[in-house]
Amino acid sequence: MRIIKLLFVIIWMIIVFLFSNQPGEKSTGTSMGFTNNIITIFVSKTNLKSEEKIELIKRLEPIARKMAHYTLYTLGGILIINFVNTYDINKKRKIKISIIIGFIHASIDEIHQYFIEGRSASAFDVGIDTVGIITGIIIFKVLCAISIKNKRMV
Repeated sequence: MRIIKLLFVIIWMIIVFLFSNQPGEKSTGTSMGFTNNIITIFVSKTNLKSEEKIELIKRLEPIARKMAHYTLYTLGGILIINFVNTYDINKKRKIKISIIIGFIHASIDEIHQYFIEGRSASAFDVGIDTVGIITGIIIFKVLCAISIKNKRMV
């Protein structure tokens, strides 16, 4: 079971690498398209002019990009702690190891982006990614506690 959990972590890391490997123009196009879809869904009832919609997309795109970082690394936090949890070490150490793995991956990912055309490295993004990792760990721990509680009730 440990190998399967490790494979999920590795697949997640590869997916993050592939996103980071996109040139800046393609990456921005992806997040602009996503932002456009969200605006179309949630703001469709208003009578926004085309120029207003474009301006709104431009203002919200950086937020959508940061939320993508956060969400992707939240998933990573769940996967990493799920793997680390297979080792017989104390809970605090499992959490620390998981955060360190996530932080190192986020840091390496940002360094990698520095060498991609139209991209840059950002310590702020490493921070967002690390908060995502911590959130994923918390979600995992809460779900485990709920699962254990439900097993006791049966």
